[in-house]
Amino acid sequence: MNLPASIQPKVGASLITRVTRLYNGTIADCLHELLQNARRAGASAIIMDVEECDGAQILSIADDGCGIDDPRNLLTLGQSGWEVEIAAREDPAGMGVFSLAGRHVTVRSWSQSAQAGWQVTIPEHGWEGAVPLAIEPAEMERGTLFRVTLPSAWAKGLEAAVRQVASYFPLPVHFCGKEVEREDFLAEALYIEVWRGLRIGIFRSSGRQHRDAPRINFHGVTVPCRHDPVEEVDGHAYWNARVDILDAPALQLVLPARKEMVENEALSQLRCEMEAVNYRAIALQPGHRLSFASWQRAAQLGITLPEASAWLDSWVPAVADNTAIPSGGQVASGEMMIVHRSGADLEQAAAAVIRNTMLMGLRPVNGEPAFEGYGWYDRLPRITAIDFTFEHEGQSWIYGDSAKEYLPHTLPSGRVASLLLELTMAGSGQPDAAVSTRTFEVPMLVANNETYCLDEALILIARDEKIDPGDLATLMEASLFCASEDADSDSWQTQNEYFCANARNLANTLLLGEEQALIARLREAVREHVVWLIPHGREMVVTASPGLMDLVLSTPE
Repeated sequence: MNLPASIQPKVGASLITRVTRLYNGTIADCLHELLQNARRAGASAIIMDVEECDGAQILSIADDGCGIDDPRNLLTLGQSGWEVEIAAREDPAGMGVFSLAGRHVTVRSWSQSAQAGWQVTIPEHGWEGAVPLAIEPAEMERGTLFRVTLPSAWAKGLEAAVRQVASYFPLPVHFCGKEVEREDFLAEALYIEVWRGLRIGIFRSSGRQHRDAPRINFHGVTVPCRHDPVEEVDGHAYWNARVDILDAPALQLVLPARKEMVENEALSQLRCEMEAVNYRAIALQPGHRLSFASWQRAAQLGITLPEASAWLDSWVPAVADNTAIPSGGQVASGEMMIVHRSGADLEQAAAAVIRNTMLMGLRPVNGEPAFEGYGWYDRLPRITAIDFTFEHEGQSWIYGDSAKEYLPHTLPSGRVASLLLELTMAGSGQPDAAVSTRTFEVPMLVANNETYCLDEALILIARDEKIDPGDLATLMEASLFCASEDADSDSWQTQNEYFCANARNLANTLLLGEEQALIARLREAVREHVVWLIPHGREMVVTASPGLMDLVLSTPE
């Protein structure tokens, strides 16, 4: 053959033989298509009913619109036959009726130009163009009637499908004599704007919406659309936009299924406007918790917002067994002091000082990097480093955020001459802020020293401090205990009980000596495993040594 001089797009004739595969075959999709055609035809209501005929269930769908003027347009794939105004405003594709392909359908309609009603019956195998379909006269004076033989799967899901397609449809829909309940797609919106033939509604939710959640309502057909919500910093609020289309020809659905939006310039502009409306809705609120970056974005869109509400979460020292950032209640006072996060062992040992407002003069709060840039946040003083210094055998040591390396594992646990907490303080978050150091005596430090094992941790106690062994054991647990999540590990409770028992023994040994620690351990073992066995009103005396035990159970006088 010779190569052609030019080519142009066209639809192959064989496409008509594959029309049964254009749609996924659900009853909801078919109803959507028929209802959209009725709406375009100027119908004021849709009437649906189900009847038995020769053992089959027949669904009838009737409207009072202008009717189908030319019967040939009904089954001409890609030719809608709508008037110029409708075609320009909604871009109908002339494919909707093919959602019924493969079903037995009878269509009756009114032709305005012929001033006559007509009827055609399309058998299940009559959709592929192999056999001409006869047009017969019909008693119709207006509108269109579809009669569809329902397969069993459609019959079972029909009522739910009707409710679905009618939910946001702009016209009344009646099914089996009752009007189907409808609702506004933007019901419960906090704020609504009308823009270029659209209604944009703003919703505030406590969680992020699923990406496939309906975002745009096209006259009853709801589809998802990518849209980034405006998120508040604390993670408790997301501002989302939904769109109800009134008259927006440039916004189009992907054919033939109409389950997503065509990505074009109109949709890009809509996304930008959805974002702007989000910020305008937030501007009407008494306050917000947007990040500084979001605040700047609002300004770029021409929307003036106040700074985020000036409060932060109260600082709580971290524990070794929890990777989440702990926090207390909200602190809204101007006397706030940001505490940069450190290791759990450092925070636990410094907590008594940092949380002492009489001593520090400020209330400790968690920092929030997303607020950097706001004036109120950048002006707050902050603790930028937590360090501990001590002496051992005449040599000074430092452990903490400023230390360049961990302590030698040869250093023994026990009492030291002095144990000092050094807090590095910055007057604000500005680069040129004044920096100072405040020093405090502290009673004890449990330094994990790059390990979470009791045997390898360094436990330091100020020489002259009177410390309860229970308090030291509690500090060990908070600073070191981290349960293993391996499949062959014991339960969290079992691991914790084992750790705490060893921590109590070690605390007693360091504070009371080995003899008293042994007595305390024996007493704890008897109390936990023996005492509960002694009957009420009885007492037991035990004399025991390795390999020998004498036990007397008596009733006291």
